[in-house]
Amino acid sequence: MADEQPIQAEANPQTLSHLIALNKRYGLLLCLNEKCRCAVRPAAMSDHLRRQHQVQLELRKQVDQYIKGFPHQYNYSTVNLPVDGLAPQPVIKVVDGLECDHCPVQSSGPFRTQSRKALKQHGNKIHDKKRVPDEDLFHPVRLQSWFKEGKERYWVVDESQQSSQPGQSRANQASQADEGHDDDGDDDSNHDDGGSGDGNQEVIDDQIVQEIEAWKGRAKERRLTLLRKAPAIEADSWLQYTQWNEVLSQSKHNMIKTHRFTREADPDEPELARVCRAWRRILERCLDTLAASDHKDTLKWWKSPKNEVADQHPFELPQNANTMTKYNGIWQQGLL
Repeated sequence: MADEQPIQAEANPQTLSHLIALNKRYGLLLCLNEKCRCAVRPAAMSDHLRRQHQVQLELRKQVDQYIKGFPHQYNYSTVNLPVDGLAPQPVIKVVDGLECDHCPVQSSGPFRTQSRKALKQHGNKIHDKKRVPDEDLFHPVRLQSWFKEGKERYWVVDESQQSSQPGQSRANQASQADEGHDDDGDDDSNHDDGGSGDGNQEVIDDQIVQEIEAWKGRAKERRLTLLRKAPAIEADSWLQYTQWNEVLSQSKHNMIKTHRFTREADPDEPELARVCRAWRRILERCLDTLAASDHKDTLKWWKSPKNEVADQHPFELPQNANTMTKYNGIWQQGLL
């Protein structure tokens, strides 16, 4: 699974460095747009840039010219994957995921997904694990995949091994990671890569990074302001009904982050331990009931805070695989 591509591709032109990057170790072309940050088939790259990012014709012609000399083709099913437990690959997004605890080690790999529902269905069909607690079926992991949109093939990453600096551009991170795996073992730090041209590009990249960070800071402040003074028409119906936004906006702690510090009941607190177990079983039963419910009118009533009228949208599970773990910790904090 971790075999590298035998044929090395030439580096992409500097004029395209803001659009695509080359992972030399695995011979993959990566789209650098924030919406993507994934691998794209060489033959599909030009069309991808046109349809997804509206890149101008002149640049797409340069992409086509570069692709003509690309030494091999690949797709999501033939691309090689890194071994589990390594540092994340540059550019590719790292996501929260789940890994099955019951898939045999000698198989092609344990079942991995971002969807709790998909893993519960896998456990039911493949391992005959019905209505078992989550902790007995899977465990959370951090994952990467070269491709997206239903073509995912995941591997597990260890972010503690990540060595890239936060101020670097994604293209530079990919390039440096590739140089760190050169077969000849030479130190590339003394090579002449164009001098002032690359230096100017790095300055531009740093300015872009600083502008993005500043924008994130302003966006966070606007979000906190709106949370404290949310217009009635924009606030979630539950927030309006419970007025939680007013309470939570006064907290000095980020409850979403502090869930990980939730302590377990001590050995000399058997009653509290039983309460925590009961809470987890109740939550598990509720999630199973929700996963088995497909009647939209019923789900709309479940989401509504009022007895008189149903909500316009059905009640659904969060998209992020670790969201329920976080909120479980928040509610357990209240019990403790």
